[in-house]
Amino acid sequence: MVSLLESNFGVTITKQALDERFNEKCEAYVKAVLCKVLREHFAKLYSDELLPDFARIQIKDSTKFMIPAGLEDEYKSGGGDVHSRSEAGISIQYEYDLKSGEISYLNITSGNRNDRTDAGETAGQMEKGDLIIRDLGYFSTLVLKSCTEQGAFFLSRLDCSTNVYDESENLLSFRDIYCSMQKNGMSEKEMSVYIGKQTKLPVRLILQLVPDEVYEKRIREKTRKSKGQGRGQLTEETKIRSRFTIFITNAEASQLSAKQVFPLYRLRWQIELQFKAWKSVFKINVFHKVKKHRYFTLLYIKLLLIIINLQITYSLQQAFVQPKPDKIKILSLNKALKTLVTLFDEIYKMLRGTYRKAMEIAQQIQNRLLKNHWLESKKNKLCFPEILQLIICKSQK
Repeated sequence: MVSLLESNFGVTITKQALDERFNEKCEAYVKAVLCKVLREHFAKLYSDELLPDFARIQIKDSTKFMIPAGLEDEYKSGGGDVHSRSEAGISIQYEYDLKSGEISYLNITSGNRNDRTDAGETAGQMEKGDLIIRDLGYFSTLVLKSCTEQGAFFLSRLDCSTNVYDESENLLSFRDIYCSMQKNGMSEKEMSVYIGKQTKLPVRLILQLVPDEVYEKRIREKTRKSKGQGRGQLTEETKIRSRFTIFITNAEASQLSAKQVFPLYRLRWQIELQFKAWKSVFKINVFHKVKKHRYFTLLYIKLLLIIINLQITYSLQQAFVQPKPDKIKILSLNKALKTLVTLFDEIYKMLRGTYRKAMEIAQQIQNRLLKNHWLESKKNKLCFPEILQLIICKSQK
C-alpha cells in the first residue's frame, strides 16, 4: 500500500502512519460514501412491461462469513467455517429491485442474527405497491400480514409447519388435495385459503406436483436434517407436503398469474449468484488479522467496488442483449466481474478523468467485455433474460 501510494499518487507515508489512518473517522467516512452511493438513483434496467402492476420487485437475501478474531464480543458468529480460528462473524443483508437494479437495503450485522429477525425489524421499510420475494428463512406470518396492511405484496414459499385453512376455516388436508390431483391428472392447482393459526391471513395458494425423484430426494434430505437436530422421524404432514412445491401470495391473479409465479421465483437465484461473485471474485470473505476499523474500512471499500462493477455490467447487459432465434445472448455477470476486478486503475481513471478520457476508457472496457464474456447457453435451461421475457409475455397475454 505504501509503495502504491508513492508511485501512483506521490504520497509518502510510513507503514505505521498508514495503519493509524485506519481509525474510527476513516471507517465512518467510507461508510458514509457507501450509503450515499446506495441512495443514488440508477437508470432502469428492465422494461416497465415487467409486471407493471408492481412499483418495485424486491429480492432479499443474506450472506454470512467469518471475520478476524477479537471482534466476537460485538460480532458473534452464527456458525460456518469449522476450520476457522475465529469465533467472530457477520451477516450482510442485501436487497435490490429487480426492475431497476437499485440496491434498496444493505446492512452489516452480527453473524448470529437470523433472517427472520431481520424480516421483523425491517417490516416497516416496505412501500405500497412493492412485490417482496424472499426465501423461507425470512418466513413469518406476522411480517406477511404487515406487508398486506402496508399495501405491499409478497411471493413466498409456504413454511411446512404453517397451518392452512380452507375458506370455511377448516384445516386443509394436503393428502386429499394430492389424491384429487392424481385422480384428475392435474399437475397444478390454485385456491384461496387462510394461513396461520392466529393470524388467519387470506392468501392465494399455488401448488405444483413434483416428480417422484424430486419427492424422494426431499424426503432423504429432510430425514437427514431431522435426525441431525434430534427430532426423530418425519411427520406424515411433512411427507405429504413434500409432494408439492407450494407458493403463497396476496397478489390477485390479474396482477400475478400462477404461470408467472414459478419462473419469477426462480429469479431469486440471481442474488445467490451475486453472493458467489462477492466471495469468489472480490474475496469479500477473505480476511487477515487486523484491527476492527481497518477491517471494516476495507470491507466497505470492497462493497463500493462491487456496486460500481455491478452497475457497469448491468448497463452493458441491457445495452447489448442480443435476441437469437433459439437463445437470448447476454453478457455473463460472473465473467464480466472477473475482468472488471482486474481493471481497477482503468475504472478509477474513467471516474476521475476528463469527459473525453472517460469516454475513451469506457469504450475500451466495453470492447473488451463484448469480445468473449457472453453467457454460455445450457441445454434445456432458460437464462436470466429468457425468464424475464417469459414473464413479460405472460403479462401481455
